[in-house]
Amino acid sequence: MIDWISALFLIGGGFFALIAGLGLLRFPDLLSRMHAATKASGAAFALILVAFFLRVPGWEVAIKAIVSLFLAFLTLPVAAHLLGRNTSRVEKDE
Repeated sequence: MIDWISALFLIGGGFFALIAGLGLLRFPDLLSRMHAATKASGAAFALILVAFFLRVPGWEVAIKAIVSLFLAFLTLPVAAHLLGRNTSRVEKDE
């Protein structure tokens, strides 16, 4: 049963990763692309980590998954914000 639940989480993570990739290709401007890349890839990363934890249970795996998820959710919005600020400065200079 755990295998099926883990597979569902992996499929969900793959779906969000696919949506992030399509958003990068289809959105017209850089800010929209950054939004698609950070939000959907963060969700994909979270779902894939949950699937990984279900397949390999243990305290060490849980702690590493939580720390990596925390670091990803901490750095994804900050990186998108800094890219957006630099992009808006470049557009104002032109």
